[in-house]
Amino acid sequence: MSDENQRVEREKKNYESHEFRVSLQSEMVDRSKYSIWSILRQCVDKELYRFTIPIVWNEPLSMLQRLAENLKYSNELLDKASESMAAIDRMKHVTAFLVSSTSIHSGRLSKPFNPLLGETYEHVSPEKKYRICCEQVSHHPPVSAYHAESIKLSNSAPKWKYYGSVLPHMKLNIL
Repeated sequence: MSDENQRVEREKKNYESHEFRVSLQSEMVDRSKYSIWSILRQCVDKELYRFTIPIVWNEPLSMLQRLAENLKYSNELLDKASESMAAIDRMKHVTAFLVSSTSIHSGRLSKPFNPLLGETYEHVSPEKKYRICCEQVSHHPPVSAYHAESIKLSNSAPKWKYYGSVLPHMKLNIL
């Protein structure tokens, strides 16, 4: 067996034996106890940078975790795009994938925590068969880099790769 085959087999065994978290480590705090009006009253006659927003108004996630959630429909759409022969069908599936990431955030008004410089987040989804690795690479301006790909289940190449960076304007590449 070649070194590459051995490495793929090791990764496959590690992946299959890993226990995955199924819920967030902390519960959301009931925000009904915190009135926006009481916060705004404290802000009267102050500069905007002089008041703080209560931490309970943040979502207990990092922005990198929120970025990883954008791949929720990857197996349905990107896998279909990689299998399509016609260019127009591939474009339809990729466009549907890009638009589907907006549906995940509907109704979520909380802001996630800003990641620290050098913070990483890795997510492997066994049921969706993809993995993503994100890293905060710059603080001012905030830049997050990421790489996602379908999981190799054999010695073949992944069906798709998705990578890029999140700047004030998002750029991405899909192979």
